[in-house]
Amino acid sequence: MRAIAIVNGTARRLGDHLRRGLARALPGGVVFTHSLEEARGAIRAEIARGVDLLVLGGGDGTFVMGLSLIGEACRGAGRPEPAIGVLRLGSANAIADAAGASADPAADLARLARGDGAWRPMRMLHVLGVRAPVVGLGPDAQVLEERQAIARVIDRGIDRVPGARRLVGDAARSALSIALQTASRLAAPPQLHAVISNAGSPVIEVRRGDAAGRSITAGEVLWSGRCTLVAGSTIPSFGFGARPFAFAGARGDRFHLRCGEAGWLDLLRGAPAALRGGHSSASASASAQIRDFLCDRVQIHLDGEALVTAGGELLGRRRSLEIEFGAPVTVARLA
Repeated sequence: MRAIAIVNGTARRLGDHLRRGLARALPGGVVFTHSLEEARGAIRAEIARGVDLLVLGGGDGTFVMGLSLIGEACRGAGRPEPAIGVLRLGSANAIADAAGASADPAADLARLARGDGAWRPMRMLHVLGVRAPVVGLGPDAQVLEERQAIARVIDRGIDRVPGARRLVGDAARSALSIALQTASRLAAPPQLHAVISNAGSPVIEVRRGDAAGRSITAGEVLWSGRCTLVAGSTIPSFGFGARPFAFAGARGDRFHLRCGEAGWLDLLRGAPAALRGGHSSASASASAQIRDFLCDRVQIHLDGEALVTAGGELLGRRRSLEIEFGAPVTVARLA
């Protein structure tokens, strides 16, 4: 098996010590890149040589853009896509959570290079030509953008205190970033009017934890009204330690869509449970403010332009878009 690691050279956790550890874990097989063009060139070269496992080191945005570059390179070379490994090196690590990546990227890379990972399919969502397991838009995407900015400030402060990073984990940093962001938005939570329609197979509405709720046929409206939350996922985690998509794995042919108009106080009250991994979609869905659906294709129309994010990668602003349940990619899972 030939394995190569493409590592985001600007990742927040990447210091000299970790660079050396990664190089020792896969001698001659680690490429550090510092721009999209560098990553494109490195991935094209390795795909042309032939690679069985391509490990991506960074956050969720690194995975999403890396997956796009891998697809582009494989189409150009006429080769099948390799299996993908994931190293936890970013600010948001939803995909690393799903892949079982630990807090020790060098040890994980050594394990992957030895062939320890179990190669399993991970379903993707397709949005605006990009593949990702998590998609958010509107105010929800703005939330992610601001949380990332706040998290980077928090990280810089923690890094200045000797030993603090060992004591303050991802969940604690996430809770602090949510609290700081929420405090700044209590006076005027952002809202858009959204119309979300089923464009595929029958949608199942989840109520009180029951994934066998009412069926919504193609063309019917799932949601029409103001919203502060629109997000879909094939994995439970949303990054930063939060796990709000409890039904992401309930059906192998559907993704979990959440939408609603909960205020920031409601979202903050739900944050601690989500961060612990004990978030209950059932209790959230009991409120008319948040609705949960199992879908394979939906169309979303907004009354104004809104940010769209795919796995932590901002894709720009749109008034309408389609989210579709797509083919899986093969991911080397460590747990």
